[in-house]
Amino acid sequence: MVRRLTLGLIGAGEVAQLIHLPILHQLSDRFDVVSLYDPSPSVAQAVGHHWGVPHIHTDIENFFADSVFDAVMILSPDQYHAEHARKAFAAGLHVFLEKPACLTEAEFGPLNEDFERTDCVGMVGYMRCYAPAFQKARTLLPELGPIRHVRIRDVICEGPWFFGQATSVAVPDGDIPDDLLIAGRQARRDAILSVCGADAPPSLLRGYEVLTGLGIHAFSAMRVLLGSPKCVLAAHFGATGTEISIWFDYGSFIASYECLIDDVARFESSIEVLSNTQRLQVRYDTPYIRNLPAGVTFQETVGSENRVTEYGPYYQDPFNAELVAFHDAVVTGAPLVDPFSNALDDLTLCRQIIEVAKASMSPV
Repeated sequence: MVRRLTLGLIGAGEVAQLIHLPILHQLSDRFDVVSLYDPSPSVAQAVGHHWGVPHIHTDIENFFADSVFDAVMILSPDQYHAEHARKAFAAGLHVFLEKPACLTEAEFGPLNEDFERTDCVGMVGYMRCYAPAFQKARTLLPELGPIRHVRIRDVICEGPWFFGQATSVAVPDGDIPDDLLIAGRQARRDAILSVCGADAPPSLLRGYEVLTGLGIHAFSAMRVLLGSPKCVLAAHFGATGTEISIWFDYGSFIASYECLIDDVARFESSIEVLSNTQRLQVRYDTPYIRNLPAGVTFQETVGSENRVTEYGPYYQDPFNAELVAFHDAVVTGAPLVDPFSNALDDLTLCRQIIEVAKASMSPV
C-alpha cells in the first residue's frame, strides 16, 4: 500500500488553486493536504474550505508551530522562497519549492547549506524536466550525431487568457496588511536590483523577472538535457523586457533562446536539438489547462530517405509527474531527475545573462 504524505501548503494563490491543489486531489492516494497558510484571510478561508483543508493559517509562525505535516509545498511569492524553505528545513520537513528556488545566488547559498545539513528531501519545481515527453527526449538524445545547434523557444500568451475562460481564482479582498505588502515588494525589488544594479533600466529589471519566472524552466531543462553552457555569448532585452534573445556557447555548438510574451492566444514552448542529419524536438503546451498533450519528434534524413517519428502525445500532466517524483523521493528514496543544489546553476546563468545584456546596452 502506498504511504500517504501529510502536506502543508505555503501560499494559496493562482498556482496553488489552478494547478497544485487539483493535482494533489488527483493524487490523494499519495498526499493528504492537512494545513494551509496564506496572508490573506479571505483567500485562506475560501481555498481551505473548498479543498477541505482542516488547518488554515494566516500567520506563518503558527503554520509551522502546528506541526501536523511531513512535508511542505512552498508556493509563496518568489521573494519569500528562501525564508520559507529555510524554516521548513530547520523544522526537519521535506520541501517542494516552486521555481525559482529564490531570486538570487546570495539567497540560495545559505538555503542550500541548510538543506545539506538535513536528511530531508528538497525539490525545486522544474516540472518540464519531469514531463514524459522530456524524459522520452532524453532517451533519444544519444541516437543523435554530433550536435550542431540547439533552439529553445518560449513564445507565449500568459495564463489568464487561458484559465480565465475555464475557472475563477480567489483573490485577496484587500485584507493583506499594508506593511506586509510593502515589505514584500521592497524585498523583491532589492533582490532584483542586487543582480541588475541600481542603474538598470526598467526593461532589464522586468527581463530578470521573466528569466527567473518563465526562462528558468527552459534553462533547467536545457541543463538537464545538455549540461550547462560554457558561457553566455550574447543577450538582448527589448523595450518591455519581455522580448528576449540569448546565445549560449557549448563549445562545439550554439544554443539560442527566444522568448516573447504577448497577447496572441497561443503557447509555443519547445527544445529542438539538431545534428547534421537529425532533429529532436520536445514540445510543451500551456500549464494552465490540465493534461494538454505534449510530444516529441525525431527526424532523420539519410540520402534520399527521410523518416519522421512522432512519440506521444503524452497526456500525463508535468506537474502530476513531478509530484509523483517528489512523493517517491520522500517515501522510497528514489533519486530526483534534478537534485536540489543544481538550482544554483540556473540562478548563476540568469545573472550572467543580465551582465552580458547590460554590457551591450547603449548608455542612456
